[in-house]
Amino acid sequence: MDRFPEALDGLPDPVVIVDTDGTIQAGNDRITDVLGYRPDELEGTAIDSLIFDPDEGSAGDTLDRYVTDPEPRSMSASLDLCARRADDTVIPVTLSLGPFEQDGLTFLVVTIVDVRAEKAERAALNRRTETLEALHTATQDLLKTTDREVAAQAAITYVEETLGHSIAGLWLYDEPQNVLEPIVWTDPADELLGDHPTFDADERSITWEAFESGDPIYVSDTHAEPERYNLSSPIRSELVLPLGRYGVINIGATEADAFDESALAVARLWAATVTMVFVRIEREQQLREREAEVARERDRLEEFASLVSHDLRNPLNVARGNLALITDRLDSEHTDQPELDAVIRSLDRMEALVEDMLTLARQGAAIDDREWVSLESVAAEAWGGVDTADADLTVASDCRLRADRSRLRQALENLFANAIEHAGESVRVTVGPLDDRGGFYVADDGLGIPADRREEVFEAGVSTDPDGTGFGLKIVDEVTQAHGWTVTIATGEDGGTRFEFRDVDTADAVAADR
Repeated sequence: MDRFPEALDGLPDPVVIVDTDGTIQAGNDRITDVLGYRPDELEGTAIDSLIFDPDEGSAGDTLDRYVTDPEPRSMSASLDLCARRADDTVIPVTLSLGPFEQDGLTFLVVTIVDVRAEKAERAALNRRTETLEALHTATQDLLKTTDREVAAQAAITYVEETLGHSIAGLWLYDEPQNVLEPIVWTDPADELLGDHPTFDADERSITWEAFESGDPIYVSDTHAEPERYNLSSPIRSELVLPLGRYGVINIGATEADAFDESALAVARLWAATVTMVFVRIEREQQLREREAEVARERDRLEEFASLVSHDLRNPLNVARGNLALITDRLDSEHTDQPELDAVIRSLDRMEALVEDMLTLARQGAAIDDREWVSLESVAAEAWGGVDTADADLTVASDCRLRADRSRLRQALENLFANAIEHAGESVRVTVGPLDDRGGFYVADDGLGIPADRREEVFEAGVSTDPDGTGFGLKIVDEVTQAHGWTVTIATGEDGGTRFEFRDVDTADAVAADR
């Protein structure tokens, strides 16, 4: 080193000086950390006996080219090679070469940097990237499942194949029994553990503790837990991942401290994904059950309505026919029977009941076809379909909205008839868009509906008028729900009833969004 003070002094990196024959002439103290040799032990050693290319063998030819090449080389020029240490282990190194002249001779300053940590970090990053990519694919596959047990099987398969944990199992919560039942496990877990226990609140276990708390639990060495569930278990490291209210995933290893922070983070991410899938499966199942229940109710209602139509219309027609004969005979005899007016009103009410029940039974069908319609135009059509007597309709202003024209007209007809029925034949009805253009309203100047009865008026058979059928507003509610709208009842400006329909697609709202 005394021969090359200007080449070695003050250099922070491990370096050796090599002559044109590839022989090490000197080195600094930091070279010991890399190669395991003291600098004086390296003097006279051929560089290619220590440094080599794993693909080509000796690195001597490469170094010779740097020595004999007349072009100056930057110290940043580097080679990725391998070094054989004093203990005969091989490590990856990066060489930076810089030639210099001294006393008419050419030498190389060779910087040898140990890159084991960098390569290990790069390899770990690659593994994490590959794992996350595989996890993404696994998530897409898992989202296609529609059965909880099938999803559980897939979840544990991915724990083994994608996350690389061969000892794993999944327990699902049995609410009636208040226990965690083993559902699926890997083959290595089965071979290692045999029977898989059922966990409950009565026996102390890490699994139940994690499930009850909702927080993942990692035990780096189960043998340090004197009160563990199974004292003879070969599992040394255990990770318990709760799946919300659905169960837990247990992942184990036969050695202590088997999981690093990266593995724990990915496992927690996978558990969150599995929980999300269980939530989706449960909601879809509830939705299917609800749809089936609604379909059954609709079928029963349709059947009931058909029976009503068949069993009541024929007697009604007979009664009307006989009533007409009696009326004609009495008219011919110039006899006035005012009691017959009550009979006519009763028959009319029965006919209205039949019509309303038939209409109500058919309101549940989903609305597929919608079109842009004029509120003013549909309101005019609906007004023309109702016996309005001396009532008056005012359209405050028109707006366009997306709706099933026929069903919207039916709802408006029932609202108009309801206003006339409850507020009198001279009622004034107003229709128009809401101030925020997010829907429309229908208001009258009658006495209004008491606040404590506004929620119940949409129920079938409920009416604030003793002579009302109670089906008109139920039909309005069914039409509203079929469109996906909401309807509320408020007090109008004139003190009457104001029905407000919201969540309606209006042309003004669409234009504003654009």
